[in-house]
Amino acid sequence: MMDTWKGLEVMVSGSAPRCVRADQRSVEISTIEPAALAGLRKRLGDKLIVIDVRNSPKEMLRSTLPDARILSVEELEVRWRQLPSDATMVVYCWDEWSTLSARAAHLLSLRGLKVLELSGGIKRWRSLGMEESPVASTVERALYH
Repeated sequence: MMDTWKGLEVMVSGSAPRCVRADQRSVEISTIEPAALAGLRKRLGDKLIVIDVRNSPKEMLRSTLPDARILSVEELEVRWRQLPSDATMVVYCWDEWSTLSARAAHLLSLRGLKVLELSGGIKRWRSLGMEESPVASTVERALYH
């Protein structure tokens, strides 16, 4: 099955790696398992940037992965130059069927950045009982409830 967004075609089979194509330029997106991300974080330290690209403020206010930066795909289109070029990016969204992280990975990959997609997104991360970080204060939460 294909998902098309702004001319970007993403295979949404739930399998990895995913093929993402735009303007005749295909990119195969490599994935990383949640448990492997913890090890990669220890090895790379500040040379690893985790990016939450989910697009629902209400859900994001609940929690995110520890030390994740919250940037929508649209923000990444504008702000990708602000990311360190020598770092490895790990992008994630909702689950294995969502294509937001594949879109973000495609965008960053075409700009020469090293990028991985978190397999299964935050849904899989949560199902494994892995640590999450709260994002917002009680006041901010009230704005979206």
